Amino acid sequence: MLSLERELLTLKASHLITTLFVTSSLMFASQSMAVTRFESQIENSQWSLSGDIFACKLVHPVPHFGEGEFIKEAGEPMKFILHPENEKLGPGQVFIISQAPSWMPGLSPKTLDVMPYPGYGLTVEVGGKVAEQMLTSLDRGLHPVVAGTAWENGRENVEVALSNINFNPAYNEFRRCMASLLPVNFDQISRTAALFPTNGSELTDRIKRRLDLIAIYVEADPTIEYIYIDGHTDIIGTRRDNRELSKTRAEKVTAYLLQKGVPPEKIVSRYHGERYPVADNRASDGRERNRRVTIRLERMGLNPQSLSEPSQ
Repeated sequence: MLSLERELLTLKASHLITTLFVTSSLMFASQSMAVTRFESQIENSQWSLSGDIFACKLVHPVPHFGEGEFIKEAGEPMKFILHPENEKLGPGQVFIISQAPSWMPGLSPKTLDVMPYPGYGLTVEVGGKVAEQMLTSLDRGLHPVVAGTAWENGRENVEVALSNINFNPAYNEFRRCMASLLPVNFDQISRTAALFPTNGSELTDRIKRRLDLIAIYVEADPTIEYIYIDGHTDIIGTRRDNRELSKTRAEKVTAYLLQKGVPPEKIVSRYHGERYPVADNRASDGRERNRRVTIRLERMGLNPQSLSEPSQ
């Protein structure tokens, strides 16, 4: 137990030393090398919001460089993308730093992330916790900075700062937008396999929760044209019994979605017995995967799948 505690303390100390080394190295480099800083000023600092129930976007133009944007899509982690309009930022490493503005002296910069960057005017993208920390920094009056070396001169640093001026009103709207996002997006909900026990056809709580999400999404997205529901079984039993069982399973799923308000004209319900296995029926885990109902959402403009053979 004591050795485990010592190991954890050693790991924490190592992480702290690494963070301090990166931050101090960058500060030393900034002091010993020329720095070109891109940042909006009081008179031109802007934050703009756009969004709906599928995605929210908070955009900040950086004069003479490009723009940074925070994006939260339904069902996805937060991400930040820096879009350069030039090749000022050269290849090498980029540092994501939380930095105090000049009117808040005494606060040391904090390195949030370090990543490789190929240059060529490509975007810089960070996601999850780092993007959230950048937002938190702005909310606290700090400036997130993307820093690296210049394209033209490897002995010159480039800093791209996000200004917190005029940030809070837009951020409040951004949070309200995020609160209205759907719990899932199309890619997450467009294909579902509901699994059943041997000879079973009752919907489990897990299946119902998934069908609830499908119903919520279909109601919100008018581009959903069809919902294909295909019942299947494993190879155990007669073909006739399996066909009836797959029909019962598909009907149970269909009835639940109809109960949740899905328009009946959108639903195409089919049953196939044991005809289309997705796994080896000789193995128990394979048979488990074959005892299923698949639910597939199709958007307008796409060629509908053949009614005789379902997409797996």
